[in-house]
Amino acid sequence: MPKTAEEISIATGFSITTIRFVMNGQSEKYRISASTQKKIQDYIAIHGYSLNHAARSLKLNRSDTIGLIVPDLANAFFSRLMAALESLCRKRDLLLLTASSHEDSELENRAVNNFLSRRVDGLVIAPCQKDTLPQLLKSKSRTAIVMFDRDFSPSLFPTVTSDNFQGGLEMTRKMLQEADGSFYFLCGHAELPSIHDRIRGFSAACEEFGIRESENLLRLEAENSAAVGRKLMQGLIDTLQRPPPAFMCSSLLILDGALQQIKSQTGHIDKDILIATFDDHTMLDLLPNRILSIKQNEDALAERVFERLIQPVSERKGTQQCDIVPIELICRN
Repeated sequence: MPKTAEEISIATGFSITTIRFVMNGQSEKYRISASTQKKIQDYIAIHGYSLNHAARSLKLNRSDTIGLIVPDLANAFFSRLMAALESLCRKRDLLLLTASSHEDSELENRAVNNFLSRRVDGLVIAPCQKDTLPQLLKSKSRTAIVMFDRDFSPSLFPTVTSDNFQGGLEMTRKMLQEADGSFYFLCGHAELPSIHDRIRGFSAACEEFGIRESENLLRLEAENSAAVGRKLMQGLIDTLQRPPPAFMCSSLLILDGALQQIKSQTGHIDKDILIATFDDHTMLDLLPNRILSIKQNEDALAERVFERLIQPVSERKGTQQCDIVPIELICRN
């Protein structure tokens, strides 16, 4: 079992201060002899070294922890971003703590309070509500706070998002080029800034193609789930008396439900249906259909979030900057 500086001091006979100077690479600065360094390093090589984080946190007034709050860790996009952010934290000896809000404002508020009470050094959050912002301001915390994925403007915190407007614009243009006639856009959580931007891109592309009443092609629901996807698709099938020849979804969850409903009502999924969705997953390769998807760059998002987290305090105050990360349109089959 790794030893603490106190245990190494007792075992070697050197002071705790000397142990720490050797461990921190300050031997030459404090003129610690080569023989002393060797004895300490040899002991650590055999027994290991365990940093007393509690004592260090008290001394340095920091916890070396970062809190991450996302709507759902089971969501492939958020899990990939978490993995990228965790890797960046690990390189700086920071511990990433995570929590899910499940798009529930009460759970989100509780997670925020829990992280702040534990004095995390940084808090990264994809907020499910605009009310989270004043709550964070009232905390008067020294914690660095960065929003991501959802830009509830105006914000006094730096925000990092994907270019959802451009994604909606590019994917709709491609759909209109390939679809025979119009198609339908199934959206969950339409009130969220990210989904709102995707709808704006959709509307702008429709206008370019001379479709003036694009709102007639929208199907909106307040929640984002497979059940909502099933409900939206059932409404379309009932109206059209068949599955739509082309449709677009605001998320993989909506697509999942939509495909389930088509299979449930018709017994199969016609390979000629043109499908488009926001977010990307390798499982889409298993479908024989022509599929368009928008891939978000989780690594680039995590890097930009981390850069904002470690900004000096003097640069963080009062910032309302929103960093927008480019997306990629993937075309399958």
